[in-house]
Amino acid sequence: MSRILIADDDTFCRESMRKVLEREGHRVDSAADVDSALSALRLQRFDLVVCDYRMPGKTGIDLLIEIRQAHSKVPVLMISACADAGTEERARELGALDLLRKPIRRQELVERTAQVVGGYHGESSHL
Repeated sequence: MSRILIADDDTFCRESMRKVLEREGHRVDSAADVDSALSALRLQRFDLVVCDYRMPGKTGIDLLIEIRQAHSKVPVLMISACADAGTEERARELGALDLLRKPIRRQELVERTAQVVGGYHGESSHL
């Protein structure tokens, strides 16, 4: 069973993803903003972080930068309803595995998560 952190300010999207992933047997924590996500990462080890690009205050890119600056190799999937090619390129340059476009199809989330956590044997995600 994998532990996943979802960071998204959209309550409906965050809760929908949480329910889908929990049905797949994952333990899921959630955060509504970058600061809450960083707090969770300091306290708990995660096998995957799924984060929205656009959140109030700091962005998903800011979260990704902080994760990498802490030398954590936790896999990160970025999600966005408004990302362009430049955003996607920047996310990948900073170490995001992929950028999924909203609305995210249930099957896409399940399959991509299984690919990531099934092959992840990296370092702890604690910051």
